[in-house]
Amino acid sequence: MSGAGPAMARLAPLDALRGLAIAMVVLSHVAGPHLVSIGIDLGNNGLGTAGVLLFFLLSGYLIQGNLERQPLPVFLSRRLFKILPAYWLNIAAILALDTLGVGPETGEGGFPAISYVASAFMVTDLLGVEAVSGVFWTLLIEVRFYVFIALYHRLLGGRGLPLVVLGLIALNGLSWGLRGHGSALIVFFPAFYVGVAIHRAERAGWTGRSMALVAGVIAALTASLTLFADPHFAGSGLLLILDTALFIGALRLGLRGRFLEFLGRTSYSTYLFHPVVGMVLHHLFGRSEDVVADLPWMAVALVLSVALGALLHRLVEEPMVRLGKGLEGWGRRSPVAVAPQEGAG
Repeated sequence: MSGAGPAMARLAPLDALRGLAIAMVVLSHVAGPHLVSIGIDLGNNGLGTAGVLLFFLLSGYLIQGNLERQPLPVFLSRRLFKILPAYWLNIAAILALDTLGVGPETGEGGFPAISYVASAFMVTDLLGVEAVSGVFWTLLIEVRFYVFIALYHRLLGGRGLPLVVLGLIALNGLSWGLRGHGSALIVFFPAFYVGVAIHRAERAGWTGRSMALVAGVIAALTASLTLFADPHFAGSGLLLILDTALFIGALRLGLRGRFLEFLGRTSYSTYLFHPVVGMVLHHLFGRSEDVVADLPWMAVALVLSVALGALLHRLVEEPMVRLGKGLEGWGRRSPVAVAPQEGAG
């Protein structure tokens, strides 16, 4: 029990940051068009992009710590048990709504079967078909980065981080030269390495050398985003710098806040299902182009999204994560007592 306090204190700023990230993403989707209409150009671009980039930084930071503690099979298994059950439930919910005539594609007969199959296996980009949810693109990047960084640690032992980042940027430049546009997958990969560099800087005591690595990765990625990111993500280089400053400040100052931490812990299901909430409300009540008249709709959408995210976190995410941990090492346990492992996931 004595280690619980320090562990919770260490995780609290990360949960609070995750809470900020999900708040930015959901607000951008719920209120984004109105923000643009009243002259705040943060709507579906800046505010949501800032939240997504912050999620990528957090993932890189946490992945680095997990890979230092966990064997690769355990790392990958825990990631999949965390992500896939709620993800597949989300696809099933969208399919059910599609069947009932609720959804963005219902006027054209709903999504084709190939979109559901490709979404379920996270290969929509490879097959060139539309995903059944507009938020799935970030998960495609994240899941593939899990595999990429696992191979990176297996082959290079975590060494050569600057060269890996520069190699990814060069690869994206080559894609731009050959195809006339960059790869959304590759252009955002280095953002995870900003999180990795922050983790290493914290472990090193924020030394000048470790912070120089963070600054170098940020500078390279900012240039890459400016040159190669889709126009939809215009300004993402500046947002990356602001997110990094926020991240480091939160870690060093110990950012806390019960509501932010709650939002952070339940953020994954909220991220997946807030578009579903929006679709249902839009189908039932429509939306007003006037920001004041639309305030009740936005308030209900925000509250229901958070509540549904919390419910599914409790009923789906937590049980499946426990199941995954319980299956680790199944079939190779011996009758000899084994010392309990640290509970970090």
